Amino acid sequence: MNTAEVLEIDGRLIATDSDGYLLNAEDWSPLVAETLAQRDAVVLGKDHWTLIDFLHRFYQEFDIAPEMPILSRNLCKDQHNCRWTRTYINKLFPGGAKMACRYAGLSVPVGRSCL
Repeated sequence: MNTAEVLEIDGRLIATDSDGYLLNAEDWSPLVAETLAQRDAVVLGKDHWTLIDFLHRFYQEFDIAPEMPILSRNLCKDQHNCRWTRTYINKLFPGGAKMACRYAGLSVPVGRSCL
């Protein structure tokens, strides 16, 4: 059973599950992403935000969070730069696609490759 946690961010109460995923996607904001990252000692830079933005666009189109191979392949196409390998994404987000989705306010990606 997941135990929810409530974070206070900029005067708002934000509910997460025990793994840190937002219970309400509408609660997401860049400040929420920054706060979640700070809790993990991750500093979000330009490439982090590029990936988070891509996740939002992908989710809007397909209503699902991509697993790692799809994320990597589509970021290469989207950014016209194939530095977006699994290794590079894992360097940015040590918890992989799952961590990136958490910071983006999305549900955990499905499939075996996101683990």
